[in-house]
Amino acid sequence: SGAKGLLGMASILAAALAIGIGILIGKSVVNVKTISDTIQWDFDAGIQDLILNEIKASNIKENLRLLTVLPHEAGSHQDEVVLTNLIKETWETHLDKVEVYPYNVLLSYPSISDPNYIELVFPNGSVALKTNYTEVPLDQNEKKPKVLPSFLAHTPNGTASGDLYYVNYGRVEDFEELLKLNVNVSGSICMARYGRIFRGEKVKNAELYNCTGIVIFTDPFDYGGMAKHSWSPEKSSIGYPNTWWLPPSGFQRGSVQMLGDPLTPGYPSLNLTYRINESKAKLPKIQAQPISYEQAYEYMAILGGQDAPEKWQGGLNITYKIGGSFKALHKNCKVRIHVGNYKVQKKVHNVIGYIKGWQDPDKYVLLGNHRDAWAFGGLDPSSGTAVVMEVARAMGVVVKQGKWKPRRTIVFCNWAAEEPGLIGSTEWTEQLEKRLLLRAVSYVNIDIAVQGNATMRAGSTPTLHNLLYNSTKSVQNPNEEEKKKNRPTVYDTWLHKNPNDHNLPFIRNLGSGSDYTTFLQRCGVASVDLRYTFDEHIPSYPVYHSLHDTFKYMENFIDPEFKYSKAIGQVAADVMLKLSSLSVLPLNPIDYAAKLRYMFKSLETTNGKLLAANGIQLTDLNSAIWEFGKAAQNLNNVAQSLTLASSESSIRIVNDQLFQIDRGFLDFNGLPGRLWRHVIFAPSSHNAYRASGFPGVTDAIYNVLNNSGSWEDVKQQLSVLTLKILSATDLMIA
Repeated sequence: SGAKGLLGMASILAAALAIGIGILIGKSVVNVKTISDTIQWDFDAGIQDLILNEIKASNIKENLRLLTVLPHEAGSHQDEVVLTNLIKETWETHLDKVEVYPYNVLLSYPSISDPNYIELVFPNGSVALKTNYTEVPLDQNEKKPKVLPSFLAHTPNGTASGDLYYVNYGRVEDFEELLKLNVNVSGSICMARYGRIFRGEKVKNAELYNCTGIVIFTDPFDYGGMAKHSWSPEKSSIGYPNTWWLPPSGFQRGSVQMLGDPLTPGYPSLNLTYRINESKAKLPKIQAQPISYEQAYEYMAILGGQDAPEKWQGGLNITYKIGGSFKALHKNCKVRIHVGNYKVQKKVHNVIGYIKGWQDPDKYVLLGNHRDAWAFGGLDPSSGTAVVMEVARAMGVVVKQGKWKPRRTIVFCNWAAEEPGLIGSTEWTEQLEKRLLLRAVSYVNIDIAVQGNATMRAGSTPTLHNLLYNSTKSVQNPNEEEKKKNRPTVYDTWLHKNPNDHNLPFIRNLGSGSDYTTFLQRCGVASVDLRYTFDEHIPSYPVYHSLHDTFKYMENFIDPEFKYSKAIGQVAADVMLKLSSLSVLPLNPIDYAAKLRYMFKSLETTNGKLLAANGIQLTDLNSAIWEFGKAAQNLNNVAQSLTLASSESSIRIVNDQLFQIDRGFLDFNGLPGRLWRHVIFAPSSHNAYRASGFPGVTDAIYNVLNNSGSWEDVKQQLSVLTLKILSATDLMIA
């Protein structure tokens, strides 16, 4: 190994001389042959080609087929034994080391002996209408046993009844609209449609406005491809398996919490860990149940009360009413919701694989995806699992062939129990928090690899933006029609379909909803989330979290040749290759400075006058952001100035400054009333799927305007934000 090390160092110097400083800091890739005939211990275009060409669509397809044979919900034998062992044994063939991390966590399931239902009840107790929680299998594969009935994980069992009110998407503004219409939903059951916000926020809002229960349905306008007022029961044949749209009988399962194991908040769910009483867990207290739009029609068609606002109208072929009563024969009926869900502690397993770095083995570049699904998981998450498995195989093959090793350790993460609340990744980061704070360079997340075939979609922290642009330019466009339109790469279609204000592809800020959450929010790790997506204006791909999310659905409607899956795999591999192997990390602090300035201008435009009227100035915040910008420019200049004569210690100092920037934005006291720590980006308080910019400040202002906070709270959060920006600035100074 000593001889290889000497050869490797010679190879680095020779290759770097040929490639130039641009490669050192992650600029455009040039075609340079490796000096060594056998081993290349650093990045070059030849290694890039080897790894990207090693990724095979046929392998991804076979991976997906194996992963989707049976349903594999969190805690099931199929997920925690069969698939855990499949991934572990596969990775042991290709990687240097594989570890399994078990956790004992609280999971939630629907009861088969005490099924969930919604019913319409006459005053004398007789039942006019009863809705169950099962879906209709539409092909032979879907008839396999052990498919979980539809439910909302971590909602309590019990029965609630009352008048029924339609509350649109169940957002805060929807409930506020009802108050303006003099509608009081207190003590009633509310019915909301899926979309716009996280389902857990719908339940939270219903509880906040004193509803006794909530029913959530998939409106055909959002998930069925229907125009407003167009679906009625005689159109029962629309949707899957004839098209990609959700059939009328389809349900969306899901969890209502995303905070990890509910009984060990802030700590890993090990056997030795203290567990709080379930009554103290941050879980909803009211009953909740999803239904199909076929079933929703039965209730909405007879709902009375005033007409709902025009913007609340949906795809059912009726005039949507607010409710409070029913029409004609059902005028005095009430709605009853019964939930038989139960909670149980079960063991779940993360599988973690490693390719050890040759120069900085203590620095980690991580790529992760979760394994568990609500049913078969054709897209969510197995399309991502299939891709991550292939990326691990491809990189492992090149290492095993002795042609390359990364400078930094690559960590492949297969998470358990993401669907019930980001549990596997949360428990792991809680257990390894100190190691990750010190060593994790970045985290790349693939949840659903392909949910459409229109364009790339990405969310990330700002330092990774430029890297994403470069990597997508390195991958051929999987769409032949786009190539004919002179858009040869993934980047070109991404830019064409979704440009930002600076004529670059739009990159989202990271909120929550997948496993990157805890890396960014707990450990300040620069993170990115990748997928191929659709360009319809709909909340998600139509069969999301339903029985119909299968291998067949993927093969027939999403990615028949698995070429989009391959493209996402190549983008992820290229990002991982550059992060793990470029001498100087391809992280751009100047983009972070630009983002902060943009966010400041937005805050100033939106709330500047209001703040000033209440004696609050933004001068200190503005000054801190400019100080951050100067430090970012200086750090970038130092990175640009590094040459082949620079020592490894000099390079390492700069790299540490680059990847630690987001650590500076962590407030270890947490955002007010929340576990999240990142003061620049955090999941919105009113929609966990979306990111809130300057979350402590914006939440404090919101609370003042809604009479639940004070201007002193705003001052405090502005102070915290300013101090943490200065902390991040300090981390960029040698």
